[in-house]
Amino acid sequence: MGLLMSSTDNDVILNVLARFQEDVSFILGTIAFKRRLQLLAALLKEPQTFNKLQKVAKLGKTALAHHLGMLVKAGVVSHTGKGRYEISKDGAEFLRAVSLAYDNSRRRKALEVARRADYIQKAHTKLKEPKMKELNVRIVRLESMHVASVRSISKTPEHDAWAKMHAWAEPKGLLENLDKHPVFGFNNPSPSPGRNEYGYEFWIRVDPETQPEGDVKIKEFKGGLYAVTTCNLKEELESEFFEKEGYLESWKNLVDWVKKSKYSYGEHQGLEKAHDPTASEEELILDLYCPIQE
Repeated sequence: MGLLMSSTDNDVILNVLARFQEDVSFILGTIAFKRRLQLLAALLKEPQTFNKLQKVAKLGKTALAHHLGMLVKAGVVSHTGKGRYEISKDGAEFLRAVSLAYDNSRRRKALEVARRADYIQKAHTKLKEPKMKELNVRIVRLESMHVASVRSISKTPEHDAWAKMHAWAEPKGLLENLDKHPVFGFNNPSPSPGRNEYGYEFWIRVDPETQPEGDVKIKEFKGGLYAVTTCNLKEELESEFFEKEGYLESWKNLVDWVKKSKYSYGEHQGLEKAHDPTASEEELILDLYCPIQE
């Protein structure tokens, strides 16, 4: 059974997806977070101040600044100055289109049926407490390497620094072989209370003869021993821990693991490594590298 759309509608959709697929993917990926949808819903009612949004969403300042920064980047929220935010015309249209499409979908109707069945089952079944997920840690030694480095300081430094790195590395073919040219990142400087802006730096391994260009610097990393664990970035950003503390809970768990282990904390650079640095934010899987020493 085909879609109930005119050929003209289909032509428009196909044209947009062909020409603007990357930007559409970025916008949809940016709003695909529970907390960001909550912020958009609040802004749909009326413009809000940063402090009011913090109370509505019950987020820490760093977490709220991160989420708002990404929504502004996607053009669905406008920062009107003096700590005030409002939903943009594009943002309201996106919410309307998505909400109406979902409300009329078979998936939504099936979910309502499933929820009623689940409620009846839970009412007659004693629920078991979920077990805490065990932290999986491995020990990795990184060898010394030459790296190309870019850094940004803003409300969304990961996005801004990666845009610079991608623009430089992609034409050189460096992102086609991530085993030969792995990408690492880290806060520089880290978020701090009372500040909405912080820094993030990306590294990509390059050949020794690579020369600096513009914002891209060349550095030598001496390597070191690391305790490494893996996390899902979207799950971390939507967790209560991140909302309250403003950083990834897996980092806390990894540092706690090191404190209880036979290792001590190392002085070399802590790192984050995306399995696929070109993936959208909601698809990013990160390896966290905590520096250790014997």
